[in-house]
Amino acid sequence: MNTIKGLLLKDLYVFKNFKGNIIFSAIMFVFLIFFGSVKDDIFTVGSIVFLIFFGMNSISSFSYDENADSDKYLLSLPITRKDIVLSKYLFVFLNSFISILVGIIVSFTITVLVRGKVYNLGDSLRICFIAFTSVSFLMCSNIPCIYKWGVEKGRMQSVIIPALLVFLLSMLGTLVLVLFPDLYFNLDLKYLLKISPYICIVLNILFYVISYLISYKIFLKKSF
Repeated sequence: MNTIKGLLLKDLYVFKNFKGNIIFSAIMFVFLIFFGSVKDDIFTVGSIVFLIFFGMNSISSFSYDENADSDKYLLSLPITRKDIVLSKYLFVFLNSFISILVGIIVSFTITVLVRGKVYNLGDSLRICFIAFTSVSFLMCSNIPCIYKWGVEKGRMQSVIIPALLVFLLSMLGTLVLVLFPDLYFNLDLKYLLKISPYICIVLNILFYVISYLISYKIFLKKSF
């Protein structure tokens, strides 16, 4: 556990060097959400913006590690490859979770101050949860590509593979609706939205577990 904690702190220290840019960006987003809220209720948009900008920044830690050749150094210490991969996934998840949580708190506070309340708060939070799951899908698709081809070479694959997966899932969904046309009319979208948090929890677990197992298998075969 101490090893994982140390690896997480290592990635946090990298971000510490850019705290000025992070604070400046956060302040800018707060102002944008404030002025946007004057005209419309942008609670959901504001929360998702925080998630995308700050949450997906965790992927950049791979670039810093590659440039510093830190994996080779870490493996010279009493640290296992499993520890390194697991810490990366924990860092990505925690960074994303904290980003969406901060985004929700900031957006909720600003919206209440400017507009008095957040309309349809329950549905808005569910949409944020869906957005979090979508970002999890993208990052869990990207990480194995980075482990396989590196940050630079993996850029193209990390775009193509998620896009291909989305295309295949869309085709599968279309095929199901063609084969079972009555299914579309029987779908209760409000009910699906209501139970979406439970679906998202299951999907997040699947994304991270499957992606971790693939990345760990790839990392085991790498030589330094």
